Amino acid sequence: MNSNTAKLMLVVALVFVGGMLPCASASEWDQKTIFTFSGPVEVQGQVLDARTYVFNSADSASDRNIVQVFSKNEKRP
Repeated sequence: MNSNTAKLMLVVALVFVGGMLPCASASEWDQKTIFTFSGPVEVQGQVLDARTYVFNSADSASDRNIVQVFSKNEKRP
């Protein structure tokens, strides 16, 4: 592979990753993060269909590693 091809591949990869960055954001207080999936995704043995989900840290004093997953309107899992 010549250096021009390698540079082109690097630029394409950076543009792809850079395009994904604005899609994920988290608030400081509750770590609420909104993801939009274009295909099915498996999370802890559950398959989430392609759509927008809200991931949020559970309000637990004993364990801050619990994450809740809600639909876009945050009404149901």
